[in-house]
Amino acid sequence: MERSKDIDKLTAARANDLFSLCDKYGSAVFSDFLDGYEQTVVLDTAPYPIGYSVVFFGGYHDAEKKIMGVFPDWYEPDPSQMPIVCYKVEGGFTRQLTHRDYLGTLMSLGISSSKLGDIVVYDGYAYVFAHSDIGSYIKDNLKKIGNQGVTVTEISDFRDITIERKYKTIGAVCASNRLDAAVGAAAGVSRSRSASLIAGGKVKLNHREILKASEPVKQGDLLSIRGSGRFLIHSFDGETRKGRIHITLKQYI
Repeated sequence: MERSKDIDKLTAARANDLFSLCDKYGSAVFSDFLDGYEQTVVLDTAPYPIGYSVVFFGGYHDAEKKIMGVFPDWYEPDPSQMPIVCYKVEGGFTRQLTHRDYLGTLMSLGISSSKLGDIVVYDGYAYVFAHSDIGSYIKDNLKKIGNQGVTVTEISDFRDITIERKYKTIGAVCASNRLDAAVGAAAGVSRSRSASLIAGGKVKLNHREILKASEPVKQGDLLSIRGSGRFLIHSFDGETRKGRIHITLKQYI
């Protein structure tokens, strides 16, 4: 817990530094990529001084990892100015490559995860989003993933790419909009088992570990259950005659 607090303080301090740098240079400044938890910390704890505009962008609409841009108030914020590059990496024709394969290889090249955005995997290729200051390094050094040869092509205007996330839709009926009920519906376990998972620190709601089974959930929340995956609470769809709630979840696949 203390380590988590230290990480929170460091993340918030780095965000505050961006405001200072923006003021010092009178121009837009940018962070590295922030994961979902880091974005939550910034939004919850970092004060936004008057006179600045803040934009989070990861290269496409539904990106998980995003760069934080701080702009002077006289400057029109534009996500296209974010220091982001996108590469289409094609390969894996004898064995389908997974997200873990792509990420593991990029990390083995000495690239920090903070310089990498989302890696969106399809059959035979993936889109890799990265900070522009390591873009040429990726292009020059990414030749193989495992024993699979790959080709790397920069996408000049990646905003034209249609990124479609793959989901499995789950429909269920639960007793309430409490966290334990949602976990039970998502993981297909009993209410008592879901309460045990929550108490054991195996459940995150919007990237934060929640230990309270009675925590309310709402449409749009992101639920992470260790051993079961990640789920988007897509909608609550009314009540049954017995007062139970229809819930629709989308599981990331």
